[in-house]
Amino acid sequence: MRRILLALVLSSVVAGSALAIEPERRDAIVVTGRVWDGFSFREMFLPSRSPALHLISGQDSALSFVDTEEYYWPLSRQVYVDLEKKREDVVGVLKITRDGKEVAAVRPTSYAVLYPHGAVNGAGRLLWGDAATAEYETYTNEERSFNQRYTEALARQTAYEKKLVEAGAARAKGGGVEIIPPPAALPKPSLKLVTKPSRAYRLSLAAGRYEMALYVNDVLVTGTARDLDVVEAAGRGVAVADVVPEERWTRPIPSNQEDTRIFVRSGSTFYLTLSAADRFKEAEYVPVVSPQVDAVPGRDIWVRRKPASVDSIDIRFGEVKQSATLARLKVEQVDGSGFGYRVRPAGKDEKEDLTAFAVTAPSSGAAFSGEVSAKTEDGAGFTREVVIVPPRHGGLALALAFLPLVGWIGIRLRAVGAAKNRPVE
Repeated sequence: MRRILLALVLSSVVAGSALAIEPERRDAIVVTGRVWDGFSFREMFLPSRSPALHLISGQDSALSFVDTEEYYWPLSRQVYVDLEKKREDVVGVLKITRDGKEVAAVRPTSYAVLYPHGAVNGAGRLLWGDAATAEYETYTNEERSFNQRYTEALARQTAYEKKLVEAGAARAKGGGVEIIPPPAALPKPSLKLVTKPSRAYRLSLAAGRYEMALYVNDVLVTGTARDLDVVEAAGRGVAVADVVPEERWTRPIPSNQEDTRIFVRSGSTFYLTLSAADRFKEAEYVPVVSPQVDAVPGRDIWVRRKPASVDSIDIRFGEVKQSATLARLKVEQVDGSGFGYRVRPAGKDEKEDLTAFAVTAPSSGAAFSGEVSAKTEDGAGFTREVVIVPPRHGGLALALAFLPLVGWIGIRLRAVGAAKNRPVE
């Protein structure tokens, strides 16, 4: 009987805990869509109680107002929506005003995102209306055709491999050598991607502060009014670097600001990778891509976009000038109790671990500082000062470590000597 009561008590405790963490859901109208982040289109979700929407100018953004269930999850301190359970697009007219004057009235239309070189490489653009539908149909037909060609090519490859096995078995039994021509290579898939068309409000505004609200039959939809802050992205492109020490090649050190310096031991080699990036104020960029994250006012943020289109860099130490080309590198772990790593050029058939520029500092005494620089395709350029740190002197460091002890011994010896020479009264 006691076991049954204990089981009932435990069950009630577990059930109570489960009910305690179940979030409270509420019906709400939220803003979703794809927004331009200065390089690519990012999916965005703005909770119903967020007072402002932040966008970056330069490209269209696609916004949707959705009636759904919203809830707050305390463990992550984030608001979430259950679009699978409830999703009803609110269709009306999105009115944009500035200083009380209407500047745009937008109705929803179908759109799709076209990524010519794949979503991971950015360079996407929005297609609207009939253009979006036509491009998506073309894309699906191309994918269907590729799947058919790949299946046929794979069947030919399988048949070829089967013939090779059969010919090898026949030759092992004393048969002649049969020459079997190989089939054509398997077709390579395209990176192109077109998203399925959906409906949204097309927004393209110059930088500035606006207000927006959704109206249905000229009646304001409760919960859709928001402030709208649009920032300019043009002219923010910079070149940044990651400094890769040989012994810490898995943990590169970012070098974003132009006035930062690279410290290196004399005679050692470090590796440099360059990236094209955009520099924003954190309070401008973070609310665009992550509206629920608190940005730090006044702090800069560098958003890496893609590897910089640079094939060589210029290196100067003192009066010695040279250049380094982008190299494919292989990283090997050094055997022994000390471990460590060794970086070498990757072979022709090897998969590289790192693609970077190798920079070797001169030995001690040749120079105390230097510079690495490169010309980028956007004309911004890249320059970093390199400071050479002289090697540590082990003997001097040991002597300095024992200096306090030697001083203490000297003081004690003087004290003992003074005590011996003191006259006895």
